[in-house]
Amino acid sequence: MQYEINEIATTISPKTNPEQARASATEFLLDHVGNQLTAGAPHLMIAAVRALWIVPVQFGYIHTDVLGTVGVVAVDDETAQVVGWTPIAQMKTTSRALRESREPELSESFQSFVHPRPA
Repeated sequence: MQYEINEIATTISPKTNPEQARASATEFLLDHVGNQLTAGAPHLMIAAVRALWIVPVQFGYIHTDVLGTVGVVAVDDETAQVVGWTPIAQMKTTSRALRESREPELSESFQSFVHPRPA
């Protein structure tokens, strides 16, 4: 299958910016999933109908770095509204698998975070 890329599609000017896309994705995640999944750096994607920001959904804890990407959220460039996402159950399953694959390292990291050693 071959696609034709026209000049209009390659010269689009975004209506929103990455920060707005990330904020929309963050609000969606907080409302529907919780605070252990965060929005990563958005990437603009040109679709057949309109432009979208694709925002990676990353899993991590306050005491760790990002453990991995578990999905994406799509934000409409024109309205800054969330218009699509990886199924929430799938993101939760992937998060759980990441967490389980990093034990007992995560428990040790948490203990160090909660009870820091004196300098």
